[in-house]
Parts: sequence; structure tokens; C-alpha cells
Amino acid sequence: MSIIATSVATVSLSGSLDEKMRAIADAGFDGFEVFEPDLISSPDLPEDIAKKAADLGLTLDLYQPFRDADSADPEQFARNLVRAERKFDVMEQLGCDLLLVCSSPLAGAVREDDLLVEQMATLAEHAHRRGMRLAYEALAWGSHVNTYRHAWDIVRQVDHPALGTCLDSFHILSRGDDSAGIREIPGEKIFFLQLADAPHLVMDVLQWSRHHRCFPGQGSFDLARFGADVVASGYSGPWSLEIFNDVFRHSDTGRTASDAHRSLLYLQEQVRGVETASVGTDLFSPPTPGPIENVVSLRIAAGPARAAQLGTTLRHLGFDLTAAHSEHGLSLFTQGPLAVAVDTTVDTLWTAPGVPAHLPALAQIGIRSERPDLWLTRARALGVTASTVSMPGVADATDAVVRLAVTGATSLDLRTRDSAGAWQSAFDLVPRTPEQNRPCVSHVDHIALAVPAESWDSVMLLLRSVFGMVPHEGQDVVDAIGLVRSRALTLATANGTIRLSLNMVPGRPSDSDPLPAARRGGVGHVAFGCEDIYAAARATTERGLTPLRISPNYYHDLDARFGLGSETLDAMQRLGILYDADATGGEFFHFFTETVGDDLFFEVVQRVGGYEGYGETNSAVRLAAQLQY
Repeated sequence: MSIIATSVATVSLSGSLDEKMRAIADAGFDGFEVFEPDLISSPDLPEDIAKKAADLGLTLDLYQPFRDADSADPEQFARNLVRAERKFDVMEQLGCDLLLVCSSPLAGAVREDDLLVEQMATLAEHAHRRGMRLAYEALAWGSHVNTYRHAWDIVRQVDHPALGTCLDSFHILSRGDDSAGIREIPGEKIFFLQLADAPHLVMDVLQWSRHHRCFPGQGSFDLARFGADVVASGYSGPWSLEIFNDVFRHSDTGRTASDAHRSLLYLQEQVRGVETASVGTDLFSPPTPGPIENVVSLRIAAGPARAAQLGTTLRHLGFDLTAAHSEHGLSLFTQGPLAVAVDTTVDTLWTAPGVPAHLPALAQIGIRSERPDLWLTRARALGVTASTVSMPGVADATDAVVRLAVTGATSLDLRTRDSAGAWQSAFDLVPRTPEQNRPCVSHVDHIALAVPAESWDSVMLLLRSVFGMVPHEGQDVVDAIGLVRSRALTLATANGTIRLSLNMVPGRPSDSDPLPAARRGGVGHVAFGCEDIYAAARATTERGLTPLRISPNYYHDLDARFGLGSETLDAMQRLGILYDADATGGEFFHFFTETVGDDLFFEVVQRVGGYEGYGETNSAVRLAAQLQY
């Protein structure tokens, strides 16, 4: 069994060629593709680059790209052969023997297969005399050759040992081509494999390719099936990433390289699930996921400035202050099985170091798992930073909680059932009166996280690769102050469904700030679920919650759209309840609190009849009401 080698094109990362090479090595790649503009702009000579690569333990897998090799003009083709010879000179100095040759998109490209076969045979012979090989790739926008089947047919007709094909998932899947035909290509004639994911976009394919590619697990392509077809062909070369992405071009080089390597490991695991027959390829298989249940606790960094307001809001929602940790400045609010810890210390020393006290933020999401150690080993195998954590005032409890950072401010904590009792034993109990114990909510329905644009793809990959969360179709939510790109991910468990909604917001105010820039009206929130929205709304009102003042126009519109009846609409308006329904008859009822600080607010929801959305159609109404406060 051969282990799959991993590679990445230098165009996929930001920085100088030297910085890219070091990041590629640190991330665990076996080799890389040299993107010609990176070499041309490097102060190092090709032989120096080759030495640095060897010192870093990297192979130079491909030199690319060689564009517009063919031409209907014989004189131009002759000049192209001279140009190829110069590239072979550079490749000799690099110690690289494989050149990527792209099909031509030019108006002067060859339009007849016979002539194209003749020219590619000539070019292949030039390469062969120099000890080089050519990987012929069909660009999706090529003038004559724009499908992988056509490119393979040209290679097949040339039938030269120095000419093979290069398969690029973007050029194939962006056209909607069926990748099953890859199985018919002899593996030894596939000289190279380039992988890229991408979101589904309706736009010019060239612009889509140049600006919106992403790593496997960050887009919408069925790369698992594509990879299975490649494995079935018998291809045994590197799996490489070629990503053109505007965000990656200015993101942290090391982080992007780590995400890139993780994406290839994740993809191999996905391919393993599709292709069960052994074909001599040892696909990466990370440790299996551990058991997982549901969200049981939240920790919110509030600081002294907003702790009182946050505590009041939690009481309105049915939570009671049940314990306090005097040494660490933590207040514990509980309601049934749910626990919310509020960190009141300056700079939130334990819950979220560095989160500014004026901006309450969700710092930790506690999820029940009786085997957090399995999640720890899985995360680390995928290159995700994860660690066991201690709990304030609790000795010998570091194996009960495993923490993974999701965003700069928020982590996921996998916690055993025993960890809650051990942790709460370090708190001082606060007396409660019996009438305070009437429950308003029963569980966490979903959590919305504000994610900076530069972290969006990284967070998406982490949640999909480590936890196997399933992404749903993204939405652009328009409201009174702008537009928010939102995408939900879900994970079905034995106890229900864990739902996270990622909301893209502007980047951080500074490199040292873990939080994204605040958005007036907020986007980050926690939605608690209930069994009876009207009972929950009345109970929270009795506890002091002031319902948001929803415009009467909204309820007039509901009447026109759904015909709910005047009595129902009157009750909803009185309690600030909003409504949505889907095409299958599922219903969604929800109401909101005002924002706490700059970004955080809470929601109470009830799902009826299998409704799977989040009431996004009501976002503009919700925001308009919150901005009145």
C-alpha cells in the first residue's frame, strides 16, 4: 500500500516564496508546485530554491503553468517551442521534471484535433530529450480543449511516454462534468492531480476560478466522489491543492498552509467512505469521532461593565443565579439541565483571555461527550489544536474537558457528565426561592457566531473535518444596516441536533483583538428552544423581559402571507413573537431580547412540524426592533 503524498501550489498562499516554502513544510506537506510568478519574483536562483526545498524535506512536484503551447500560426508555435526549452532550463536547475501545460483559451489556438496532436507530440519529444515530462490540462474556458475527456483523448492519440494528463477538480466540476470517466484513464497516464473546492456561484467560470476557489471541505463540490474516481483509476502520484482565492492571498501564511494540509486529510477520509475497494492506495484514516450529545453549557465573557445587564437578561429568560466562584469572578446561572457561566473579571482572565470587558461575547460552548479523549486524538490527527483544560478550583479534572478553539473568541468544550458536578463543587451556592424555578426554556436550539471574513473558510473546515458537521445552503441576509452572509452547519446526535450558524462580519479591529469588529445591532446570539412559545413568552415577561416592539406592519403582512387569524396575530404582537413557515408545513415561532453590549443577544424558539430553518426572513424586522433600544 502506498501512502498518498500531499502537495500544494505556492499560488495558494500569501507571502514570499521562501515564506511559503517554510509554511508548507511546517504544515506537514511532502512537496509543492512552483508557481512561475513566485519564482520570477524571488531573489533566490532556481538552484538555491532547490537546495532550500531539500533542506526543508520538500519535493518540487510540478512547475507551472506553461500557457498557450499550441497555435494555429506555425511561426508562433515555433516560438512556443523555444519558450518551452527555456522552461526546461529552469526546471533542470530546480530539480523538477514535470511541467503543467494548459489548453489554450486564445482565439489563435488550434481548432483541429489532428494538428493539436501533432503539436503536442512535437512538444512532448522536446521534453523527452531533456528528461522532462508534460502534464496536459484542460482549462474549463479553453478555446478548443475544455473538458478532461478531450484532454485525455489528445494525450491518448499522441501516445508519447513524456505526455500525460493533469486532472484539476475545479476545471472538471465547475462545468458540471461527470468525473466517473476518470476511472477509464490508466493511472500511469495521469501525471498530476490538482484539487480545489468552490462554493456554488452563478458567474463567469474564469472569474469563479481566479477568485473563489477554496480548500476541500470549504465549498460545495462533491470532491469525495471525484477523489474516489481518481483512486479507482490507479493514480499513485501526489494529491495537490491549487487554490486561487482573494482572502487566502492576504491571510496568515502559516494558518492557511495548516488548513490546506488538513483539507487533504479530511478529503481522504471522505473518499474512504465512498471507495471501499482496496486499489493499492493507503487513504488517511483519522481516529473515529467520539460520542456526542448536545449543548449543555455556555460561558460568556462579560467583564464587570456588562455582567449586571447580562445577569438580568438571563434571569428574564428563566435562569437563576445558583452559585458564585468568588476566587475567579464567575457567576453560575442554571435552568433545568442548562448552565450559563458569566465571567465578570477584568479582561476575562479565565473564560476568554483578552476579550475586552465592554463587549460581552460567547467564549465557550459546552457539549456533552462521555469520551472527550477520542475527540482530542481525532482533532490532533487532523492538525487541529486541542487540549485538556483545568477548571478553576478543581483538582485532577483535566481529563474531563477537551477544548478546541473555533474562532478567536469562542471554543467548543467537550465535557463529560461528571465534569459538571466536579466543576460546580468549587462554587458557593446561592439560595433560591421556589417560585423562581419555573422553566422557560429547555435546551439550546442553535448558536450564531460572528466570524471575520478572513477566518470564515478556516472555521468551516474545522467544523466539517473534526466534527463531521453538515453545511447547508448559505444565505445573504439583508437588513436595515447592511448584508450578512450566513451559513448553517448541523450535526445530528442521539439527543437531537447541534446547530451552529456562521455569520460573516468585517475583520478584527486590530491583530491583537480576538473579536470581529462590532456590528450595530449584533449578529452573535444564542437561541434557546422551548415546547410552547406562548407560555415561554408569558413566563419571560412575568420575570421582567420587555418584548421587542415589533412593527404592526409586520403582523399585517403575516396575515396576508399566512392567514393566521386575528386572535393568533394579536397574541403574537402582544408578546413580540415572530413567525415563519416552510413549504412542507413546518412552522417556526421565535422572540428576542435586546442586545447586551455591542453584539450579543438571545432568542427563544419553537419548531413545529420538522421546520429546519432559522427564521432568516424575519432578521430585518428583528434588527429594526432592537435598534429602537
